[in-house]
Amino acid sequence: MITLMEKEILQQSAALKDCLSYNENTLNNLAKLFEKGSYKGILIAARGSSDNAGNYFKYVAENLIGLPVSFAAPSVITLYGNKLSLDGYIVIGISQSGAAEDVMAVLQNAKDSGALTISVTNNLQSKMCAMTDFHLYCNCGEELSVAATKTFLTQLYLLGQLAARIAKNDVLIKELGNLSEGIEKIYNIGDKIKEISTKYKDANSFIVLARGLNYAIAQEASLKLQETCYINARPYAASDFVHGPFALVDENTRLILFAPSGESLPDMINIKNRLIEAGGEVFMITDDKQAAKGCANRLILPQAASDFISPFYNAVVAQLFACNLSTIRGLNPDVPRGLKKVTVTR
Repeated sequence: MITLMEKEILQQSAALKDCLSYNENTLNNLAKLFEKGSYKGILIAARGSSDNAGNYFKYVAENLIGLPVSFAAPSVITLYGNKLSLDGYIVIGISQSGAAEDVMAVLQNAKDSGALTISVTNNLQSKMCAMTDFHLYCNCGEELSVAATKTFLTQLYLLGQLAARIAKNDVLIKELGNLSEGIEKIYNIGDKIKEISTKYKDANSFIVLARGLNYAIAQEASLKLQETCYINARPYAASDFVHGPFALVDENTRLILFAPSGESLPDMINIKNRLIEAGGEVFMITDDKQAAKGCANRLILPQAASDFISPFYNAVVAQLFACNLSTIRGLNPDVPRGLKKVTVTR
């Protein structure tokens, strides 16, 4: 029986098209507004998968726009009762439900400071949608599985589109416009993903590594493994992992490496070689066959148009891997223990 999570993963290629058609005018209006304004930086407020989507935006925006992107600590407002001076900032609140009280507290602080506010949600009726200057709508239909899949990918998509349009990067805008077809190519290797998943039926832990634009996907992959498979998965930027955590690696260590072609590939090959030498069992996800040489397991992907696009391919792979592994372990990924679809924190 197919799970809700798998159904929603397979809806994503179509969801991206619906997402763009609904938001294109708003994205273009935001880009025009950006031209007229002078901004100090961009602040992200989010939790969970939404926070991981924000991390992708950080790398895209800092690369293409040149403005610093930072992450709010909502507890400064909600726990300690203090305020931030955000005049001259763009503040983006990201929440699939639009019900995140701590994110809304940051947005209210931003509004009170005179900042430009943007929300990204999958709920047009949400308070968050109503309170911001601009709203970007995932438009991907109701998500029934607890684990975020299509809401995460459409958030990623909207944030990538926003950065590309502000930067007037026509190449990336075109690449994002063609992304639905690329996601279909990932679906076509679903059987291979399932085959590899069976090899990790008894896994108790993973270390998940990536670098740059794909670091957000290492974070998201770890979260999906934690919530659907109850596996202790820990994400690291490969550049951080060598500063101490590398000492964890021995013959009992299982590692997942996201290593697409592009600027980060040489570093990922270098750390792969070091991990294998240390006895680690490496599963590499890459579009470069030579890069995966020596790995215990490998998944060769279709080549993405650029390093800005490969995170979308890797996100779908991570979702399918976690979904398959959950069912192989006799679990139900749709209803993880102790979790609800909407988590409200302050």
